[in-house]
Amino acid sequence: MKTERTPYLWPLFLITFLFMFIPSIYAQDSTLAQAPIFVDEEPVNTKYLFKEGHMLVPAMFFKHTGAFVDWNREYRSVVFKGNEELIALPVGKKFTDEYDSGTWKRGVLSTEAIEFKGDVFVPLVDVAKKLGMNIKYNPTLNRTFITTNITIKSNSIKSVETNEKLVALTFDDGPEDYYTPKILDVLKEKGVPATFFVVGNEITKYPDVMKRIVKEGHGIGNHTKSHPNLRTQWSSVVREEILSTQEELQRVVGRKSDLFRPPYGAITKADIKVLNEIGMRNIMWSVDTLDWSGLSADKIIEIVHKEINPGGIVLQHNFQYGRLLDGSVEALPRIIDDLQKEGYTFVTLQTLLAKEQSASIERNQRSFEGKLKE
Repeated sequence: MKTERTPYLWPLFLITFLFMFIPSIYAQDSTLAQAPIFVDEEPVNTKYLFKEGHMLVPAMFFKHTGAFVDWNREYRSVVFKGNEELIALPVGKKFTDEYDSGTWKRGVLSTEAIEFKGDVFVPLVDVAKKLGMNIKYNPTLNRTFITTNITIKSNSIKSVETNEKLVALTFDDGPEDYYTPKILDVLKEKGVPATFFVVGNEITKYPDVMKRIVKEGHGIGNHTKSHPNLRTQWSSVVREEILSTQEELQRVVGRKSDLFRPPYGAITKADIKVLNEIGMRNIMWSVDTLDWSGLSADKIIEIVHKEINPGGIVLQHNFQYGRLLDGSVEALPRIIDDLQKEGYTFVTLQTLLAKEQSASIERNQRSFEGKLKE
């Protein structure tokens, strides 16, 4: 037992000197130390602190491993679900409740979970091990590595592989009644379809604008109910944000979408797992116009020309807070005209993804036929 613990306790002791030393969880410094922890070889930067010689990280960190993380208000416990493991850590208690073969059993912790500056912190090594993960510290690299042993199907589309000069315009954060009608007017005049990633609360506020989007032949996608950063949300909240928006779409326009885009592009492996379970595709982008920052039309057009490629997905916005999108609306007809002159055809994301699927089937068929001839 002693031999098994030594590789973890000694490196963690070293970290207290190699990183910012935190002598107490009640330290007066308002800024916690941060460090990257490598999860399945990918770095995840996280806050951390030490208590009784043990490294604690925010409970939400474990969403990056693919584990679901939730809060049980009744028992004031953080609940983690891995592959088969289900464990609860009550705040302020030096034990766990672990579900095994239909019953809850009591487990032990090196130190208790704590609340600190608005976050719940949990012992890194204990939780990782109890979720069936492998964790080790490399003193040479001064880094901690976690192998999660959780397999999650890849689900992130930034562009589509195609030889055709197809491009999809996308608009996030609406509908609303200032910029969205202007954007729709331009698209209608140019005879160009786009895809709108809509927010549930905005659908409720502006149902007529939402109906116009669909009536005029544009694609729709889910952009959550209230536009939170999913990395900071409990897994059950993430699921509800998505499903409630699906229901609002169904209520207002009579159909749902299988396309999803996370607010701010922020997403964890656990959130991807939620999407996979619901049956939704995670859509990112290949061209970020940065229009939300108030860029001029000329600058936005410059970005598009620099980053566009066949199968590209262009990110723009249609929120009205701060009235920052004048440049984006001004740029839109020029983007359309310029790219059409270059031979591009504008399509909805649904059409673009269907083209990729068709091309993939053809490639697989040719590969299969080639093997038969060998």
